[in-house]
Amino acid sequence: MNKFNEFMKLFYEVPRNIKLILIATLITNIGNGMHTIAVSKLLYDKTGTAMAFGGVLILDNVISFIFQFISGSVVDRINTKKVSIICDLIRGVVIIFVGIMVNYSHNGIYFLIVSLVVVNVVNPFYRSANFKLVPMLIEDSSKLLKINGIAGVLFQTGQLLGVALVAPILYFFNPGLALIIDGLTFMFSAIMTSFIIIKVSKNIVAESNIKANVSNKLYNDWKEIFCVLKNEKSLIAHISLSSGDYLSVSFINLLLVPMVTQWYNNNSFCISLFDGSFAIGAISSVYLLYKIYDRMGIEMSSWIGLLTQGIIFFIIMINRNTIITILMMFSLGMFNAFSISVFQTSLQLRVDTAIKGRISSLRNIIVYTLSLILIPIITKIMDYSLSIGIIIVAIIVSFYGLLSVIISKSKLFGENYLQSNNI
Repeated sequence: MNKFNEFMKLFYEVPRNIKLILIATLITNIGNGMHTIAVSKLLYDKTGTAMAFGGVLILDNVISFIFQFISGSVVDRINTKKVSIICDLIRGVVIIFVGIMVNYSHNGIYFLIVSLVVVNVVNPFYRSANFKLVPMLIEDSSKLLKINGIAGVLFQTGQLLGVALVAPILYFFNPGLALIIDGLTFMFSAIMTSFIIIKVSKNIVAESNIKANVSNKLYNDWKEIFCVLKNEKSLIAHISLSSGDYLSVSFINLLLVPMVTQWYNNNSFCISLFDGSFAIGAISSVYLLYKIYDRMGIEMSSWIGLLTQGIIFFIIMINRNTIITILMMFSLGMFNAFSISVFQTSLQLRVDTAIKGRISSLRNIIVYTLSLILIPIITKIMDYSLSIGIIIVAIIVSFYGLLSVIISKSKLFGENYLQSNNI
């Protein structure tokens, strides 16, 4: 109870605009918590193979990869708040429509695939906008780590509530209802974002001739970013290693349903237990965040989270005990959220508002590129041997951690690669 009161105190201390974003984050992720499991369960039941959900992830990554090159430039040039609202409205309408069609059409699964295409066209714009919007609303940059930590807690709290709801919804109703609820949460998020007030001086836009800006200056926009990277080589390492935690989440989503099906008697409630444990661990990370970060600093924090995640994947592979797996998923969620907060905050503080959208897009491009390479290989291996597939996942995530250790300890950049001057 003391920790809950401590968290609520932190929440009440943040400005009004940030509260609106945090509330939207909580509600939206209740829907997302149901969405991911409902979609993966639906596809796996229809096909009986991890390749189905893996194929959807590949399709998602291809679409998102293509639109990252556009989204970052667009977000850096037009009203960030409007981008967020439009993205939420589009996702909400599309997902509600598909939720209805899944219930009333024999071709519901095809509507689902089409909706995933539309949503993944929109997602890059929303992520770039969100990456840029949050720092714009904070006067004191030293509080950004705390804000990201609170956002991580509410993100996972929403996921946890969604996971808690999805099992009985799937059991007593159908995946369509879960999708409809998910769509409604996006509509709510659009309403919350519309109440945010941004100072004109901070919201640098080119409202006139936007189309011309996008079409004529896209090349120059990215040329500017590559010039920045050429001058700040440590930023390349910073962005690249920050992709590791997002890959880790993709791997978890990929292996969760096959793992439960093969090792835990296809018990749908085990899906909720494991995914819920991950969410609770991530919620708890806000307390771990300050203790480790304050005691060990950003350099050591950068590799502790990644390396620990890799070790936990190994333990999950050799274990078949439900209780131990719950504990491991809890720990995995804790260190994943911890690592994301460290990398995201340091990256947001490092780059200027004018290029934040494109830096976010560049990080996502790296994630999607690696996903497109790794997911087909890992899903194929999982269909042959789930254990070997998880071993490969553990090796990949551990490699990220070891690489962070090597780079942070070396003199390659002449300084801590996460703490260069603002760009």
